[in-house]
Amino acid sequence: MVADALLILHYLALAIGLGGGISASVVAAVAAPRDPGLAGAVLVRLARFGFVALILLWITGLAMLSQGAGAAAAPVWFWIKMGAVAVLTAAAVAMQIAIHRLDPPARAARARILRPVMNGAAIVAVICAVLAFG
Repeated sequence: MVADALLILHYLALAIGLGGGISASVVAAVAAPRDPGLAGAVLVRLARFGFVALILLWITGLAMLSQGAGAAAAPVWFWIKMGAVAVLTAAAVAMQIAIHRLDPPARAARARILRPVMNGAAIVAVICAVLAFG
């Protein structure tokens, strides 16, 4: 029962994070040229939701790992996935720092670099998770 609840929360957090990342790319491409202020506000909120989802993914992922055979028994695809998750996490932390420290134009410039890194790392992580766990 606990394992099922953790997996459900993990999948929901994944949906929020990946959906938010793809949505952010659409908002940046379509809305930002027309209304940078509104687009920036939406993008900041999407980044915050995505960051909370990433934290939940870490919590549920570690909890699920602790219930199984442990990291030592994890297949190689799991470790490749964790590399992608590390890249995703570093980029997400960098984005949160940019949100709090940079003015909107500098934040937008930083996001143009970080957004594809985060989306790419998230997609690689999902692919590797499927290859690792079926």
